[in-house]
Amino acid sequence: MEKKAREAQEEGAEGTVKKPLYVNTCVFGTEKMDRVQHYAEAFGDQIGFEVLPMFDLPVFEGKLEKCMPLLGKKRISFHEPVFEAEHTALRGTPEYDLTMWHIRKTLDFARRLHSSHLTYHLNNCAVPSENKERMLQVSLENLDEIRALFEPIGCKVFVENTGTIVQGNMLLDQDEFTQLCRKEQFDVLIDIGHANANGWDLERLIDDLADQIRAYHLHNNDGCHDQHRRLHDGTIDFDRIYRKMAERTPEAEMVIEYVRPDMEGEGLDVDIREMLSKME
Repeated sequence: MEKKAREAQEEGAEGTVKKPLYVNTCVFGTEKMDRVQHYAEAFGDQIGFEVLPMFDLPVFEGKLEKCMPLLGKKRISFHEPVFEAEHTALRGTPEYDLTMWHIRKTLDFARRLHSSHLTYHLNNCAVPSENKERMLQVSLENLDEIRALFEPIGCKVFVENTGTIVQGNMLLDQDEFTQLCRKEQFDVLIDIGHANANGWDLERLIDDLADQIRAYHLHNNDGCHDQHRRLHDGTIDFDRIYRKMAERTPEAEMVIEYVRPDMEGEGLDVDIREMLSKME
């Protein structure tokens, strides 16, 4: 009932559901999780939240529970756990077991909050060249398992381009990522910051996967490091790229993904207002 009520509130005059802007909760950390209240009150139904689970931190689950009544009234998606989660881990290993513990914890909250989708990282760890093919195959097998868990609750799984060259954890380059997504017909989330840090051609990436792109992670960087800076603080010409996104993928969801709690405040408010203006 909560999900239907939330969707009804967001219907426009013509009966179409208005697309909200999402804010990733990582920017609040754990100490500022209650700040979701400020953004919910300031921007109302114009924003939703992408929840980043951090069950590796003992205080996180309690903080999330306290926010559940508010989050239950908002549009919600989930980022998969990143810390202590690795999808290239073989079944039966401690790494795989720990990853799936985090995934099942996430599944419980995603069910309770009627999450629209889960963002999936093919890998988080370093990629030795000799292990690349095996790692990818294992990750795809684990992706099938995760889809079987989340899709029955109405939560789609979006595959994100992840890793950076400088960190040694980029599993797929641009052409490989594009070809895989086309072959498997994945629903795709494009992280424009990751793409920029790896020197990818963002406009070509959007053109090549336009029919499959369901969402974007929005942040900027110096063209090399995954810094999650503000929209205009980096080498991405954000206005130009946004025009491309709006033209080629007008239905895709937008997610502001800042990761440092010190970025929460006036700057985030300004960037939310800018994005809401662009999305009108």
